[in-house]
Amino acid sequence: MSAPVVLHLNNETELTRRSRFTGAFRRLQAEGHLSHVPAAPRAELLRGGHRAAVESLEATVVQSRPDVVFVQSPHGFPFSDEEIARLLRLAGSPPVVYQEGDAWGGNKRLPASSRSWLRAADAVFSVAGGTQLAMLRRIARKPVRYVPHTLPLDCFPEQDQPAPPGDAAVFDVVTIGNSVVRARILPRLPGAGERVRVVRGLGRLGCRLGVFGSGWHGPHARGPVPFERQIAVLRSARMSVGWDHYGRYPGYFSDRLPISGAAGRVHVGQGRPGMEWLPGPQDGLHLMRTPREAVDRVGDLLREEQHELDSAAERLRRWVRSRLTDLHSVQFMLGAFLPLPSPPADPWQRIAAQEEHRG
Repeated sequence: MSAPVVLHLNNETELTRRSRFTGAFRRLQAEGHLSHVPAAPRAELLRGGHRAAVESLEATVVQSRPDVVFVQSPHGFPFSDEEIARLLRLAGSPPVVYQEGDAWGGNKRLPASSRSWLRAADAVFSVAGGTQLAMLRRIARKPVRYVPHTLPLDCFPEQDQPAPPGDAAVFDVVTIGNSVVRARILPRLPGAGERVRVVRGLGRLGCRLGVFGSGWHGPHARGPVPFERQIAVLRSARMSVGWDHYGRYPGYFSDRLPISGAAGRVHVGQGRPGMEWLPGPQDGLHLMRTPREAVDRVGDLLREEQHELDSAAERLRRWVRSRLTDLHSVQFMLGAFLPLPSPPADPWQRIAAQEEHRG
């Protein structure tokens, strides 16, 4: 019996070995659980235009005859309702699983093509709870489930190895994230001002601070960092700090939180309801409610022995690597449609059990 086929609509401008979720599908395919057929309509759009991209995708659908279509945040391609309906007819009307990997709000609006896929989907997952779940439910007219951001696989050469001791670190603290306030990009992005307050507070601690990302200025600014270099940059410090946007959404955090955890350094981040299932300070993760609390906690941690910080951070790294990767996310999202191994009960049963409180 042949393995079920999953057509994976990737949203990136180039399909590579490191593209999101492909590492998870590659592992599941190697174990015989499924056959992965990736497609990158956005990349085809940039190469040959809209019509050529649609025809290429239609040909892929006819050839693969997928059992499930996995749609990953389809914001970069202007699909119409008619094009989606034709694709699914050509595919034999398989179930569609939609993963919304972005948070929306302020002056950042969900594109029309995403709304079209939501209406066609059989199952919808969102990385943000609260009003975002309610918005997606109104569009999709079906239940929407929470799924957190997870660690990308095969993106970081260092992620499977323990971090070197923090005593030799170049920085005391690093933070990675753009300043959209200074850069005047999406100036109404919720939480942008709080991120600035965190960075300013860290600058007043008098420690060796590295601020990575676009839009920052001053003595601590180090400029943007390539995605695949994040763990290397995080390991250049004794600890890391992050502050996400969209703080009003329960359960939401960007993929920078699991990436920071996988770096093997203590991490101070933003806490909010719906994150109780994550590890705590004893395991290297400190989630604070306000910028001032985050800065104060960093000040406290700077006075601790580095070997104690390193021990807690290694526990966090192992937890993320074994429980919060793209593989576990795919198992969670597609498990109702395919005979896949279940993700670890801790934390995934707790994530599922909290869903009723997120909308």
